[in-house]
Parts: sequence; C-alpha cells; structure tokens
Amino acid sequence: MSLFSIEFDTLTIIGLIIALAYLGSKGVQRVGVPQVVGFILVGVVLGSSVLNLVPMPLVRELGFISEIALGLIGFDMGSHLRFGELRRLGRSIVAILIGEALGALALVTAGVYFLTRSAYIALIFGALAAATAPAATVDVLAEYRAKGPLTTTLLAVVGLDDALALLLFSFAAAVAESLLAGTGGLSLAQMVELPLREIGGALLLGIGVGLPFQWILNRLKGRHAVCGFIVGVVLFVAGLSTSLGVSLILALMTMGVVVANVKGDNSQYAHCVVERVGPLAYILFFALVGARLQVSLLPQMGLLGLAYILLRSAGKFGGAWLGGWLGGAAPTVRNYLGFGLLSQAGVAIGLALSIANRFDGYGEVGAQLGQTVINVITATTFVVQIVGPVMVKFAIVRAGEAGRGRSLEDPLPAEQYECAS
Repeated sequence: MSLFSIEFDTLTIIGLIIALAYLGSKGVQRVGVPQVVGFILVGVVLGSSVLNLVPMPLVRELGFISEIALGLIGFDMGSHLRFGELRRLGRSIVAILIGEALGALALVTAGVYFLTRSAYIALIFGALAAATAPAATVDVLAEYRAKGPLTTTLLAVVGLDDALALLLFSFAAAVAESLLAGTGGLSLAQMVELPLREIGGALLLGIGVGLPFQWILNRLKGRHAVCGFIVGVVLFVAGLSTSLGVSLILALMTMGVVVANVKGDNSQYAHCVVERVGPLAYILFFALVGARLQVSLLPQMGLLGLAYILLRSAGKFGGAWLGGWLGGAAPTVRNYLGFGLLSQAGVAIGLALSIANRFDGYGEVGAQLGQTVINVITATTFVVQIVGPVMVKFAIVRAGEAGRGRSLEDPLPAEQYECAS
C-alpha cells in the first residue's frame, strides 16, 4: 500500500476514499447517473483491480462499515413503512415479493440447466438469483427524493426480499447437496431451521429493542443530541444481529417500523439520523463494494454469467409484473417496480461464499462448483451494481415519483433542529 514511496495509514486511506468518492459521484451526476455509481467506480479504481490503494485485506478490515451502513439503511426503510399504507398495499406487496423471487429462481434455474445439464448447479444459481441488494436502491430513492406508491412498495419488497431469499436458498442448497451426494433423504426440519432462525430472530430482536427504544424516544423529543442516542441504538442492534447470526437488514427494518407506527410517530427522527449521519457511511460502504469487485473476473463470466444476468433480470421484472397484476397493484407499480430489483451484492456474495465452503467436502466436483459460483456471482455483481441504480432512477422518473419527497437541503421541521444539532 504505497504510492511514491509514502506509506499511508488506514485513516489517510479512509479520508481519501471519502473525498474521491464524493467527487466521483458529482462527476456521474453531471451526466444524469445516480451518485452511487460514482461511489462504486471510484472504489474500483482505488481497489486491487487498478491502483491497489485499498487492497483486499483493508477492505476486510473495514467490514464493520458495511454493518453500520446496512443498519442505517434498514432502519430508514422501516421508518418509511406505515401500517396504513402497508394495509392498503399489503396484498400487492406480498404478491410482488413472491412473484419476483420465484420468477428469478425459475428462469435462472431453467436457463442454467439448459447450459450445464446439471440440476444441482442450476438450483444453486436459481436460489442466488432471488436475492436483491437494498442499499443502492435506497440510496437512489433518497437522492432523487422519491415518494409515492411505487417507492413504498419498492422499499417493502427489497427489505423483505432477503428473508424470502434465505428460505429459498436453504431449500435449494439442501436439494442440490443431496443430488451431488447421490442421496435422496432430506430432513425438512434441517432445511427450514437456519432461515427461520435468522428471520424469526431478526423480528424478535427488532421488536424487542424497538418497543423500549420507542418509549424512551417519546420522552427525549426535543432534547439535545437525541440523534446520538438513535445512532447508538442502531449500531447496537446491527452489531447484536451479526453476533446472533440473524438478518441485520430485517432486524433494523423491524425496529424502524416500530418507531414509525407504535405509540406516536418518531419517524422524522429516523429520517434525521439517516440524512445527517448516513452519507459518510454510505460513501465508504459503496466505495468499499467497488474496491471488492474484481475487474479481472469479468472475462470469466462467460455465457453462463451473461445468461444469469439476462434471465435474473427477466425473472425479476416479469415476476414483479405478474405479482402486481395478481395483487391488484396500480399500473405504475407493476410496470416499473421490476426495474428497481436488479441490484445484487452482499447477500448473494455471502451465500456464494457459503456454497464454496459447504460443497468443498465433495472433492474436485464440489470445489469446482464453489469456484464457478464465486466467479460468476462476483463478476455479475459488478455489472448489475452499475446498471441497477440507473434502472431505479428510470423507474421513479417514469412513475412520476422523483422529487416528491423532502430534499436534504430543505429546512428541517422545528422539532428536528435539536436532533440535527
């Protein structure tokens, strides 16, 4: 980690990442591209693919930044979901959620089987295709001040998507492992135990901390630096969910829902936290996502990776449209929501790594499967993380929901000045 024979310490690198990523975001905004793409591209340049100023060991060392950013994102998503809107849109949200996840799983599984003639490889890629990354989507919605039924539905779907993806992955991986091992005996309890523990634990954690947190927040309104209390609790829940092995996004999203709906609306304080504290964490998070991406893996993507991207996109879009139609969603929601579901990052990569570890014991065939999955998912993530945010912007602009929310530059309501202090 040297440039012109000067050794930079970690703090110097962090400062450089933030400054250059911010400038990069302004550069892409000039050509109408969402700022998150600039953050990621600067990360790629600074990472091991180009300058190696942010090598992979440092990316892993700064992994806690991801937990902070995802915690704030999950909390923000939940704070936008009010029971009144969820009751009104509930049927369509559930139908879209199931449609987009199963659509991606079905098309990718069928396409990969056609290319490889391997049922277990097809199942693994199909399950991974169901996962959607919420971070870039939420950042674009905030940047363009999106507000409306499409935005609300999109926030709910991307927030709940990880839970459903974990369930689908658990079943698919168990079946794939059975096929690879040549056995037919599957324990239903074993297939559902892990995802249900992650999902149920996240819900219990979010509610268990959210209720007393809401009670305290009701009594701290207007107090100086209440924002610090909120950040502290968000980080506490994010860290605890990681320690307990439950879904971080779902736990914080649940806590955000509690804050927005139970015994008084404190969602404005949640927005205050995200708007005043979140940007630095987001810049670092997306730049580190870029630094982790390996440009050298793009040629290895090949026909399998190209098919994965096209079929996953078609499955997400078609499944969301069908789910929206069956669920009675408004035309703008069912026509454009699929464009907001293309991003893929942390969950898919994490599951790909778990596949490599899980199948390593099956000899050369298992090792080859693990390497193929990691290479394809990493390479395709690079592509969809650049394209995904652009598609989210396209969706909210076409739906007429861009610019309808409050800007960061707008004056805060009087009750939030203390929070922002």
